[in-house]
Amino acid sequence: MAVTDTPHVELATDARRAVDYPNIRLVDGTAVQPAALPRPTLAMMVLLIETIRRVERWLLDNASLVPGPLHSSIGQEAVAAGTALAMSPIDRLTSTHRAHHDVLARLIVRAAPTGWDPATAERAPEEVVTAVRRTMAEVLGLAHGLCGGRGGSMHLADPAAGVATSAIVAGGVPAAAGGALASRLRGDGGAAVAVVGDGGLAIGAFHESLALARAWRLPLVTLVQNNRYSVATTLIETAGFEELAIRAAGYDMPALIVDGMDPLAVMAAMAAARAHAVGAGPVLVEALTYRYFHQNGPLPGSAFKYRTRAEEEGWGAFDPAVAFPRRLVETGVLTASEVEHVQAVAAEVVARCVDALVERTADGVFIPDDRFPSPDTAERGVLGSGLPAVPADLLDADPAPDAAQVTYGAAVSGVIARCLERDPEAFVLGEEVGHLGGGVAGLTKGAIAVAPERVLSTPICENGFTGAAFGAALAGMHPIVEFMYPDFTLEAADQLFNHVPRARYMYGGSQPVPIVVRTQIARGRGYGPQHSCDPAALFALFPGWRIAAAATPADYVGLFNAAMLTRDPVLIIDDFRLMKRVGPLPPAGFDHVVPPGAARLARGGRDVTVLAWGETLHRVLAIADQLAATEAIEAEVIDPRWLDRASFDRAIVIESVRRTGVLVIVEDATRSHSMGAMILDDLLSDLYGSLRTAPSRVTGADVYTPVSRPLEAAVNLRDEPIVEAIVRAARAARTHPA
Repeated sequence: MAVTDTPHVELATDARRAVDYPNIRLVDGTAVQPAALPRPTLAMMVLLIETIRRVERWLLDNASLVPGPLHSSIGQEAVAAGTALAMSPIDRLTSTHRAHHDVLARLIVRAAPTGWDPATAERAPEEVVTAVRRTMAEVLGLAHGLCGGRGGSMHLADPAAGVATSAIVAGGVPAAAGGALASRLRGDGGAAVAVVGDGGLAIGAFHESLALARAWRLPLVTLVQNNRYSVATTLIETAGFEELAIRAAGYDMPALIVDGMDPLAVMAAMAAARAHAVGAGPVLVEALTYRYFHQNGPLPGSAFKYRTRAEEEGWGAFDPAVAFPRRLVETGVLTASEVEHVQAVAAEVVARCVDALVERTADGVFIPDDRFPSPDTAERGVLGSGLPAVPADLLDADPAPDAAQVTYGAAVSGVIARCLERDPEAFVLGEEVGHLGGGVAGLTKGAIAVAPERVLSTPICENGFTGAAFGAALAGMHPIVEFMYPDFTLEAADQLFNHVPRARYMYGGSQPVPIVVRTQIARGRGYGPQHSCDPAALFALFPGWRIAAAATPADYVGLFNAAMLTRDPVLIIDDFRLMKRVGPLPPAGFDHVVPPGAARLARGGRDVTVLAWGETLHRVLAIADQLAATEAIEAEVIDPRWLDRASFDRAIVIESVRRTGVLVIVEDATRSHSMGAMILDDLLSDLYGSLRTAPSRVTGADVYTPVSRPLEAAVNLRDEPIVEAIVRAARAARTHPA
């Protein structure tokens, strides 16, 4: 359905006088008259409110069919209806755990044919019924739901409609900022709406996102659905004041306060906010509304003693499902029979959906087994299928005899620049990446030269800019995120571990999340306990991440290009100690590809199998050469290159251990942060029959990296334990021959 003309609402943009908050405007609902809008738009408002109300009322009445909690939005439908009608089809929407109304309204409006009038049509078109049915099916956990039953009530998504929700309070606000960033970079005139509850305004993700949006003047509308309660905690208890729009003053951002029980006022406010956002930057809208039921389930809040019945009855007088249709009839815009007809159309839509989802018996309704997703599909869709077809010449790793030598740092810079050249949807963001001649390590220098407008230096807001990258990836762009130090990924843990690796799976298994995160290990630089960790094992705890670590310039290029081709989240790790290491590039140069599952035999041997990667690989190779000369021990050294379980090359390790009978894993991480523990756990059942002695892991000490040079040298990975482990394994194998 096309966006209609809306009443004009003036926005203030000067927020410098903090006493009277001149940036805030109150949208007076009584000034927005129904006659100002086309009758089909008003009829659509009635349809949206009535459909949402009937869907949620049916779900509450049949709550035993719903897996998990059921957060109804009954009472808040007008906010969703007005918002959906103010949005453009190109816009994107994120919402929170209470999102049935937001999703239903957006999908119905997008599905409705242009010019369709619910007041005159005999029944709703099939596209509208399908949108409602798929949403209800997802809430019920059914196979034909929006996400195939994987997301349920709190994780609704429709990528084609630009809709995604998050069960993490305020977790979707950074993603909406990313959707807005995608529109800004593409110049498509779109905007993004981030729906958040009043309880979300104390969360860091909210503030980081607004800081980022304001700094970059993103077309973002943050819609606060203020229903006055965070579960049972009142607004005064959580905020200390009542007008949450005041938060916008701190960001020099215009804000509107609107009656969220009036869809006309909401539509006017959201249309004005959207227009300003597209032209001048972000806007905050606070919709004053009320949920008629408890946080979840079919009981009112008064049943839990945190609200009174008198309060609930008072808000009941503003029920949009009753008050708005009555207003339309009283003003003569629609007749009572027309309103009743629209309500009947909504009732028929919901009835058709229910008939398609459940079966009836004398005892009630039930869901047939064949409507649930098959258990056979439960483990599918965490990651994509891997790389698309790659030309053989891009996979050739043998450099020409006269190949030019490049430093590892030049390889990092060169491949990032090449990716921006090849892909106009790729961009880089992170702290300082657009300054200092290419960031703190100079690794975005090439990208700045190629596409400076797509190298974005962010505020210091790791969770915010990671979430923005996530939202841009959901919008189909290809962000490259730089973390200055691996430890800083913990600042972005919500987005990196709650959102990015889970999205493909929980949104149905087919939603690409093409985001590449790169960071640099800083051991040996004296940066201390909060700047020196190895992040591989942390990321490996969360299925959905691919993890790569390169030891040579050629491998960095190949791994990075593969990371960009997978359309999956990929962490790629480098190490400052490698930056000046020199090596040749393959014939494909900066287009070279090292696919997932492609380990490299770095050194042949017969006595011991050693796994090592990154900077550690070079130390192990030197030790292997030394032991061959002094102990007659020939170590076979394998560089896995890809470390995550899904991408790890099991076959090469299993084949090697079958010959040597022993395995040593060496890595420059603390014992607790050891990736080797996970690798052993995954391989042991296949290696057990071949092992002649227990496999071993060599790591640094199990302490955080100290600053003092002698202390740091003492706790980091040392050569002596590597030598001891290899010699001990080789001697044990000789004592217990196959």
